[in-house]
Amino acid sequence: MATAGIDIGGTKMLMLAECEGKRISKTVPTGARCTPEKIREAIDAFVGELPDSVGRLGIAIPGLVENADTVVVSDVLPLIAGMDAGFLKSGHSVHLLNDVKAALLHETAGDERTDTAVIMAGTGIAMGMKQNGQVITGCRGWAGELGSMPIPTSQGVRTLDELAGGAGILNSADMDAGTLLQQLKEGDEAAKAVVRSAGEYFGLALSTVIHLLNPEKIILGGGTIRYDGYLQAAVRTAQANTLPELWEACTIRKAQEAQHMVALGAMRFAEQQDE
Repeated sequence: MATAGIDIGGTKMLMLAECEGKRISKTVPTGARCTPEKIREAIDAFVGELPDSVGRLGIAIPGLVENADTVVVSDVLPLIAGMDAGFLKSGHSVHLLNDVKAALLHETAGDERTDTAVIMAGTGIAMGMKQNGQVITGCRGWAGELGSMPIPTSQGVRTLDELAGGAGILNSADMDAGTLLQQLKEGDEAAKAVVRSAGEYFGLALSTVIHLLNPEKIILGGGTIRYDGYLQAAVRTAQANTLPELWEACTIRKAQEAQHMVALGAMRFAEQQDE
């Protein structure tokens, strides 16, 4: 029986399965008003269209997940708080996990001993970290909520999500993602300034992670890093504010399978839970 991986994001949900040696995927929109019922309906429709029966589901959530079973809270999808695995079951086992933890699981497969941080910059920002082969979870499994880090500004204390996350960028630019990408392509200075400022704040977060955790590798994913100038500003700022010895010990790169990394990690997690 097949395993399906579901990557539920703030703006879209990617569903992925490997059947008969091929990857089959489908994407549907989500958004802040997305409900558990809509998620279940989309998943059931996807599973029903697959050529193989599905025995297990791994579902990655943008928020806090408890016991691989229940969504505690999700800033970007507030209506799914309280959604549990039982609600999503339909003839298969269901396992929930945080989305960045799923990305970490995929990116560190086969490289268990390298101290690695995976940071997702999407609608919001979050991090997963593995040291000495062990995932840093915290006492309730919620470690890595980097986007909630408070940062003082001239307008008062704001979170990293507000300053450097995808939703925060669009709010500051007062436009949608497609328009912002076009403005950047055309060299609009105001758009470039918004993205550059966000990238600089993200760079300060990278520097903080390096100083606190001393990772050997940082892998970056998420749609926000596609904005021209964002990653460049982040790396430049991080290097300028990091002790040289720690900076030299760490490499930073983009994820190699950025589009599918969360869904693939969710699939791997489900398979591990059912072993």
